[in-house]
Amino acid sequence: MFPTFKLLFSKFKPRRKTPEETENRRRFWRKARRGIGWTLAALFVAHCALNIYASVLLNRELAAIRQKGEPLQFSELAPPSVPDSQNAALVYKAAYDSLRFSDEEKESFRAREGNRSPQQKRWVEEAVAKNQKAIELTRRAAAMTRCVFPLNYNIRNPFELLFPHFGEMRELARLLNAQAQLEAKAGNEKEALRDVRAVFSMANHLSNEPSLIGFLVAQAVESIADTTLAQVLSNISMSSTQAREFKKSLPQTDWNRTFERALMGERAAGISMFELLRQPDGISIAQINSFTGGAEGDGTGGILWPSWGYAPLILAWRPVSKLDEVHSLRLWKAQLSAAASPQTSAFSNINQSFEKAVSELPNYAILTRILMPVYSRTSSNRDRAEVRRRQREIALALAVYRGEKGHYPQKMEELDVLWGKALPFDPCSNKPFIYRRDGESFLLYSIGPNLKDERGEDWRTSPLPPGELNQRDDISWGDPKPGIQ
Repeated sequence: MFPTFKLLFSKFKPRRKTPEETENRRRFWRKARRGIGWTLAALFVAHCALNIYASVLLNRELAAIRQKGEPLQFSELAPPSVPDSQNAALVYKAAYDSLRFSDEEKESFRAREGNRSPQQKRWVEEAVAKNQKAIELTRRAAAMTRCVFPLNYNIRNPFELLFPHFGEMRELARLLNAQAQLEAKAGNEKEALRDVRAVFSMANHLSNEPSLIGFLVAQAVESIADTTLAQVLSNISMSSTQAREFKKSLPQTDWNRTFERALMGERAAGISMFELLRQPDGISIAQINSFTGGAEGDGTGGILWPSWGYAPLILAWRPVSKLDEVHSLRLWKAQLSAAASPQTSAFSNINQSFEKAVSELPNYAILTRILMPVYSRTSSNRDRAEVRRRQREIALALAVYRGEKGHYPQKMEELDVLWGKALPFDPCSNKPFIYRRDGESFLLYSIGPNLKDERGEDWRTSPLPPGELNQRDDISWGDPKPGIQ
């Protein structure tokens, strides 16, 4: 039995290699090592050459920005300091801290005026009555000239900045909106217009923020101001002199400059982020894990990156990251150039060309492909501010006409003689705004960036079934009701 097993297992015993076979194997591995060594050397040289080339291109783009006197670091956007006694931001903060809202009152304020139930309207009135201290402080802050909100401009990663004052300012604007409406309904015209002016001043105070979210919040507050003005004008009478004086008293916010500053802030933040991503210790492991889908050890499937694992990858990817940043800076240059261009009689549509440039980016420009589409339609927000500014003048002229004639005109052309000059055109179409008298009210709207007359409807007033893309973008004056015809 034993000899049989011995014979069986002897078949699996490895055969001893001949000296010639051993020498051939050694010769093969010597050649393989040399080949791998030369390949690594060639890759190293190519990597260094690519890094030098990318660095030259990147430094050229950064030098061009510096030569124009524009900021490269987020800290360079910090505004001059303001003494506490002259800083409206501190008074706004005190106003917000004094607010007293129930949950029902908060929800009522956030509901659109036309959608509030009778109970919600009563909650709004109660909230206004018990928050008179906040209203007085907000009025005082709005009347101040200088306003600098506290931001850490020296933060290493600007994308970690928090802007708590954005939400606070919107809450205060809604409160002042309700106060102005109640004053107008009570016949207190002067006080109502004072509070409308205050909301416009709040938007102007926010217009100096060096971020796109700040730009959008400032415009949202100005939109609240326009809605407030429309509601107040429907309840008061104004003479031509009063209307002109009120128009002159409003802050002249330069939305082109605001938009340009916001873009510069976003570009500076992007430069900082690229620099951090090229440093092995630039972004913490927790941040990387969060970006990739989970936290370390949380079992959510996020990619876990120990330092020894991602540092070599970052170093290897560094030249490609620099080329990615070059593409990003070139797109920013085009966007800023378009933002700095003066508005013509008809809006220049830069969004389509920008979106095309993003779609043509090379595949390795990963971060630029992720981030830049966010900014592809931001110019339309600036254009909307110009639309509202022109509509505001027409609305004041309509209020004067109604005050003198007792009704709104059948056609907008009837306003020119009464107003003393031709009224502004719709900047989207370079034609008169579309106007229709509607009983004791009226409809005034722009055809919007898509240049289609959609009867004053937009995505808010005419929602589509789930899953359908709503591209209606007419810009109506005031707070249009759903189902406009």
